[in-house]
Amino acid sequence: KPHLKRFWRDNIRVVGFAKKPEEYLSQGTIHVFPSQCEGSAKVTYEAAACGLPQITTREAGDVVTDGVEGIVIPPANVDALADAILHMYNHPEVVGRMSVAARKRVVENFTWDHFRARLLGAYEQAMQMNA
Repeated sequence: KPHLKRFWRDNIRVVGFAKKPEEYLSQGTIHVFPSQCEGSAKVTYEAAACGLPQITTREAGDVVTDGVEGIVIPPANVDALADAILHMYNHPEVVGRMSVAARKRVVENFTWDHFRARLLGAYEQAMQMNA
């Protein structure tokens, strides 16, 4: 972390792993996760569950629909990242709309109950194929 000290600001926290991420996420306004290679990042689901619109890449998973629950940018594109941050900063009404949409998407599609139902459905389908 010593190399990060030059970026420290009073209004920015770098917390690393947290046992209760919602305690930190619920203090934010937006979540920025410009991943270059992630698959399906759990933190994007956690942030959305806390009602945070996100700036992320397609590589971080599919919880964010561009323009609905956040802004999806190309990976490794610093200009797009800066533009997205400025857009959210300058348009708090967009942040408010995306916040509601982010929470709604997670609650309606990505709870443990939804996961369990999809997993059981996949198992049933696999067993029928082998029968």
